[in-house]
Amino acid sequence: MAESRRVHVPIEQRRRELTEIAVKIMARDGARALTTRALAKEAGVPHGSVHYAFSSKEELIRSVMQLDLTHLSDLAPSQHDRPMQGPEDVVATVAELFAAYADSVMADPDIEIAYFELSLMAARDEQLRDLVAQSQQEYRRTMVRLLGDLAEQAGLRWEADVALVAEQALTLLSGAALNWLEQRDDAVFRAVLADAASMVGRRLA
Repeated sequence: MAESRRVHVPIEQRRRELTEIAVKIMARDGARALTTRALAKEAGVPHGSVHYAFSSKEELIRSVMQLDLTHLSDLAPSQHDRPMQGPEDVVATVAELFAAYADSVMADPDIEIAYFELSLMAARDEQLRDLVAQSQQEYRRTMVRLLGDLAEQAGLRWEADVALVAEQALTLLSGAALNWLEQRDDAVFRAVLADAASMVGRRLA
């Protein structure tokens, strides 16, 4: 009988797989349920394999947050699909991003709840607080880059610091999402985000 061999998985692939399983655990059982032991059990791997991929729980959570950030970047519509010729085009592109975010939240609300839970956990945990704060800075940079590129392509500028506009946009998104998670009113969710896109667009000069 041929000796069975363990298939070697590149470390980056292993981290990605474990991160996706970690999000699944949080979505199903809540953010507090995510431990390295729970992850090892869910993934069907030795506990040591999780610690080989992630040196600490903090590193695992950083990877979980990074996955959400990548998801936000992926939602952004391609700016090359529509030439930016004026504020209306910028508003339309921002509205597409907001609508795509709404679709993603409604498609899997448990994941969105898990990320909200993770943020609230961080408010009570000094180590997690710094970690989530770093991730939030990445969210802001992503939105700043998107809004800055849109205005530049349209030959316009934001009437306020683009970082402030980006912060307001992210606040509108998270607030609308939290309201939907509580009320589950799809029409209101979409209407609020459509109006939010117009509010953001009115800050173009």
